[in-house]
Amino acid sequence: MLLRPLRRYLLTLLLCACFSAGGLQAQSLYGRILDAETRTTLPGATVLILQDGVRITGQITDGSGAFRFSRLPAGRYALESSFVGYEVRRDSVEVPASGPLELTLHPARTMLEEIVVASQRGDTDRYAAGLEVIKPSDLARIPMPDVTYDLAGYLLTLPGVVSTGDRGGQLFVRGGTPTQNLVLLDGMRIFQPFHVVGFYSAFPADIIATTEVYAGGFNARYGGRISSVVDIRTRNGNKERVTGSASVAPFVSGVRLEVPLRKNEASLVLSARESIIDRIAPQVLGEELPFRFGDRFAKFHAFLNQTSSVTLTALRTSDTGNLSADPGADTAEDLRRSTWKNEAYGGRYTYIPEEAAVMTELAVYYSSLQSRYRQTAEEVRQADVSELSLNIGFTYLLGLNQINFGLFGNTNFFDFSFGRGRSQVSSGVSSGGAFIEGRWVVSEFLQLEPGLRVEAFSRGLRRTMAPRLRVQLLPGGTGSRHRLSLAWGRYHQQIVGLNNEQDVSDVFTVWTASPRGTPVPTAIHYIAGWQVRPLPWLEVSLEAYRKNLSNLSFPVFSDEVGVLAEFSQVNGRAEGVDIKAEITTRRVYLAATYARSRVAYIRPTQRSRAIFLAGTGQSILLPRLVFNPPHDRRHQVGATLRLTAGDWAFGSRWQFGSGLPFTQVNGYYTGLEVSEPGDTGFLFQEGSALVSRARPYGGRMPTYHRLDVSVEHTRVFAKADLTLQAGIVNVYDRANIFEYNIFSGSRVDQLPLVPSLGVRVDLR
Repeated sequence: MLLRPLRRYLLTLLLCACFSAGGLQAQSLYGRILDAETRTTLPGATVLILQDGVRITGQITDGSGAFRFSRLPAGRYALESSFVGYEVRRDSVEVPASGPLELTLHPARTMLEEIVVASQRGDTDRYAAGLEVIKPSDLARIPMPDVTYDLAGYLLTLPGVVSTGDRGGQLFVRGGTPTQNLVLLDGMRIFQPFHVVGFYSAFPADIIATTEVYAGGFNARYGGRISSVVDIRTRNGNKERVTGSASVAPFVSGVRLEVPLRKNEASLVLSARESIIDRIAPQVLGEELPFRFGDRFAKFHAFLNQTSSVTLTALRTSDTGNLSADPGADTAEDLRRSTWKNEAYGGRYTYIPEEAAVMTELAVYYSSLQSRYRQTAEEVRQADVSELSLNIGFTYLLGLNQINFGLFGNTNFFDFSFGRGRSQVSSGVSSGGAFIEGRWVVSEFLQLEPGLRVEAFSRGLRRTMAPRLRVQLLPGGTGSRHRLSLAWGRYHQQIVGLNNEQDVSDVFTVWTASPRGTPVPTAIHYIAGWQVRPLPWLEVSLEAYRKNLSNLSFPVFSDEVGVLAEFSQVNGRAEGVDIKAEITTRRVYLAATYARSRVAYIRPTQRSRAIFLAGTGQSILLPRLVFNPPHDRRHQVGATLRLTAGDWAFGSRWQFGSGLPFTQVNGYYTGLEVSEPGDTGFLFQEGSALVSRARPYGGRMPTYHRLDVSVEHTRVFAKADLTLQAGIVNVYDRANIFEYNIFSGSRVDQLPLVPSLGVRVDLR
């Protein structure tokens, strides 16, 4: 039904083109936009066609920085290309052109009075509700214990993003759990996107072209998660010459290589990183930091001809570490209590016909996660999950507007065990459907992005309709200092992640399907945003949001000490306000953020077998309960500063977070099993250790705050750039708590004061 109007519309355009062919023959103009210094492509750049000063048409470059105009009458035109943070370029072009154009943009060296680029995703959508568009240059503003930069460090500065700390690699976005975040790398789903040391993601900044972070209200093309989306597009390799970089630093060392396999047509990007902190910490810090992690990345990109291209991407990561509050962890097995490995492989074929304003994309992806958690030498939990997905997408360019629609299918396989005495569980689920979304520039004051996602699940709800809408308002038209934006949508998630939240540091997650015969987890998002630029160098944004959550899985603790809980169904809501102010000049960048939020879960009255009464196995009626989950951080404050003076740069970051909830313990007692009245056998039993807990999550951990600083110096040579960096993590050595084991009474803190010194070489 949705295809008929599109076919009629395209048929009309084709007929009109045929009737007008007698006067002027339609031609194509195509090419790509590159960064003049790094030679990386610029997805989301704006390309405009003008004739005699009048705008004829325009479009946005795709994920590979490519553009294509079809049905242009022969003649001479002005071509204007632009991108946020770059100088505008204007060229005179002749149609028909002799071949593909390759246009380079230079980074802007001075602050513009007002950055105004019509119909450009990197500008207008940068301030849209729930959306943050991140460029590689943004990542360099955040101090790291490393001479390189990483996406994880930037995400931690965003208001509404909550982390459990420096260890564990878990991020909670506006009330959602880590397993409710959709993280895509070139379209591949990454189940565990962050390393065991929370500073680092599975993808270094060197390979990233652009990143879109939706804290909520995301478009219809995204599905399978109900909280947020992190959509990462990697850079294509240099197709003209060999280039790369290498770095050495206390936490992680890495190397990147870009090789043109065929000049101007095919390239290969290779990246590898490996941590060394576990080997040097005893000498540098005088204490153990039992973490080891690394990642490997490869990307092949080639233009098959003037109308098509192919991309092949691969990623592998590995993490091992001891996140337990166990002072006796000194063996090789103890140091590997938590382990996980990501693998992801994908291929994408893109085709743009010569004489049609439509782009077709066919993609196949496979990703998997293997996770292990060792409680004791004999007690090992394991959880494996894998996914195979197929996507077919179409993008119709209708002048300034566009329509996207596609078909998709996913299959997931699960294999997990909760440890000794628990049976192995293997299962699989599938889903499939279609989506359609539009991007309509109604006027210079209003832009709409309606969408609809239709999906069928093999578990839970058989069929879902998920309407979505994003709105942007410019009260003063193009160039307005004020921007208002709204987002609303309905979201579903068939596969869920289950955590034993009895210990806040436990990163062991079981991925499985939502319970059969019950509705899948659902969320409804409401977001309203306002952004204003009162001065050319000052920008302020404010967003209010609410997420209504239903059918979530949450643990209900057993009274037995150390026994993994079962899970019950809960509903909930997350609401809050995020505020951000940025000062950006040629030499100074200063950002201040504040987030006020509240996350509440409601467990309705239900009968459950989740609690076992002294080993009887009898189910009980769970009363209605309202509580705040472990990631309910009410207040969060952040400040980031970067000063640049010639070849020197100084950076600092300070973070503050109010305490996270946890369940307090009243005490412990011995439970004895009495089989029947008058039985005296219990007198000779040792009994089992039971725990009496206070109100669920009624306590609060201490506040969290930390200051990091760094200074770097760059020397430019003929064929390479040399960067030296020195920094300190946790400057005033704040003892931020990471975990307190309620059974053993032992405590583990976040990272102490950690000095760093690194060196990096970038080939030109």
